Amino acid sequence: MDNDVLIKNGTVMDGTGEPAFRADVIVRNDRIEDVGLFPDAEAETVIDVDGLAVAPGFIDVHTHLDFLFPSPRHAEVMEKWARQGVTTIVAGCCGFSPAPINESSKNEISTYWNFALPHDGLDFEWSSMGEYLDHLERVGQAFNVAILTGHNTLRTGVMGAQARFARPDEISRMKKMLKQSLEDGSIGLSVGLYYSPGVFSHTDEVTELSSALTEYNAPIAAHTRGLTQIYDKAVEEIIEVAEKNKIPLQISHHAGGDPTKKKMVGGYDYKLKAMLLLVRLVGKKYFLKYVSEKNAARVNAVKAINEATERGVEIGHDNMPWACGPTTVLALLPPWLFDGGVDKALERLGEPGIRKRAAYEIKTLIPKWPPWENDWWTDNFMSLSALLTGFRLEKNKRFENMSLKNIAKEMRKDPFETIFDLIIEERGKFFIIDGLFDDPIGDEYIAYLLSDPNCSIMTDIVGADYSAPNPVPYGAFTKVLGYFARDRGVMTQEEAVRRMTSLPAKQMRLKNRGLIEKGAYADITIFNPQTVKNRASFKNPHQYSEGIEYVLINGKVVLEKGKYHSGALAGKVLRRS
Repeated sequence: MDNDVLIKNGTVMDGTGEPAFRADVIVRNDRIEDVGLFPDAEAETVIDVDGLAVAPGFIDVHTHLDFLFPSPRHAEVMEKWARQGVTTIVAGCCGFSPAPINESSKNEISTYWNFALPHDGLDFEWSSMGEYLDHLERVGQAFNVAILTGHNTLRTGVMGAQARFARPDEISRMKKMLKQSLEDGSIGLSVGLYYSPGVFSHTDEVTELSSALTEYNAPIAAHTRGLTQIYDKAVEEIIEVAEKNKIPLQISHHAGGDPTKKKMVGGYDYKLKAMLLLVRLVGKKYFLKYVSEKNAARVNAVKAINEATERGVEIGHDNMPWACGPTTVLALLPPWLFDGGVDKALERLGEPGIRKRAAYEIKTLIPKWPPWENDWWTDNFMSLSALLTGFRLEKNKRFENMSLKNIAKEMRKDPFETIFDLIIEERGKFFIIDGLFDDPIGDEYIAYLLSDPNCSIMTDIVGADYSAPNPVPYGAFTKVLGYFARDRGVMTQEEAVRRMTSLPAKQMRLKNRGLIEKGAYADITIFNPQTVKNRASFKNPHQYSEGIEYVLINGKVVLEKGKYHSGALAGKVLRRS
């Protein structure tokens, strides 16, 4: 019997979470032809994987790589994803997608969401979602790609960045564009209600827009309207949207609920240091008790999810295995500054009176529900420890990957004057990374988050084409497989594989992906369960993972024994069907 690829003597972790079993896998063209024991089978390519685990290719369920996919350099830039076993990437998250787009909105989106673009820019050679997906197919894709349609992109195209509720006719136009995008192959809708202009929307707008998803049973993926003080209300809001429309809900980076405490410059930093000191004094059990039982916004959000699930609402969520948060620097500014768009915000930020008000609010304001009755604020977490990266101007590149605190010290300015001046000079085109970085207590929080069986794994990377000091694109999946599953026993490796494969495939409605079974697409990751590990950290981020031996995408070998085939372009554009 002749076959394209025979993977023999493997230990199959099939994506269901069930115990691994000994089997061979036969691949013909882009599909798995059979799974079982075939001692007499032959093939053009035989891969003996004795001692290795054979798993479905990993699915990165939340990224911002959709603006990078059109670049002819994307396969090279994204090598690190292949080296941690990823075969499929979901993008268009947090409310922004490259399509549908018009001339009037290109500059606004390219500036506000600048971290997602290639460093050498992007020519938008399309208008509709269909044209964008066709373009990706023409240039070829290194990975399978599935694209959500962004609410912020729709809203910008219809009404710009106006700080007001949408009128019924405007919602109708957005809804029509969304429906066409779904017909073109978009897999669902994403909302980013923390970002401009989505932050200016009312719940009724999001509910009516999302009703377009119902007939397709397509998911809504949500960066909720708040990740800190009002997280519970924000989660309740998006559950209401999903439940009314009878659609699947994916809560992006479901790690929120930490209360906002201000009163001083860098109040967040002092609170964080105090918390870490307390943890080290009283131990990890107190910390886990706080986040799971005493943190009211978190507790109430989880309760709302559990109760909605019992009512029949389908709810999934995702997290990265580091306690960090990367985003555009513009998101740190008061939302009301963006009435009229980024250029208007930068103009206002140059006015002394407005600058003074902005600094005062960042120092003192605690978000309240509903945000539209409180100057649109959903979160307020500017931090002196945040790392600034992605500078364009030569004179500012000396600050690359430095903390705001140290940059302010070097510039001999107040931290607010520092960040405001840099934002104006760079026209808003740089980004930040903040969080616990490599502090071990961050892993305790991640272990708590990963204990939820509905939590899939993602990277949420920003600045993929820049030298950001972020280990996530190098080792998110291998850190879960090695450190959290094998070394700490947070879950079995089989369960870890499920979180990376069949779970996100179900959440995003990706058919025939995420399982090792007869008839499934031959996206396969082969790894050494004893040695697989992440090697990257914030201190030393640009380190490839170990233990990923082979990766096949649609039946083609793209990684084998350390060699990455960037020219294979074996990926497909996965259109909703």
